[in-house]
Amino acid sequence: MADKIKINEDELDEISGGMIFYAKGYEGDQNLPWEVVANNDCRVLKAFGSRDEAEAYAKQFGKHDSYNTQLVDWDTVQRLRTNPNVY
Repeated sequence: MADKIKINEDELDEISGGMIFYAKGYEGDQNLPWEVVANNDCRVLKAFGSRDEAEAYAKQFGKHDSYNTQLVDWDTVQRLRTNPNVY
């Protein structure tokens, strides 16, 4: 994944996001290894250089969503990309 898509403020309401994946050694820009991924399909919403930055961004998707800021592993990312949750 060479380019990261940046989501504008108007699009935030339409996204189920907030889980965090440490992607170093797996994908993306290795200088920005902390990825905030969509809860339902693990598409990358934005990447950061630190976990704190990723958590601050992920919290924008709702303070009461138990998935926001949850750290997920590579197996979970792959599973949700292959079989996205539809709700």
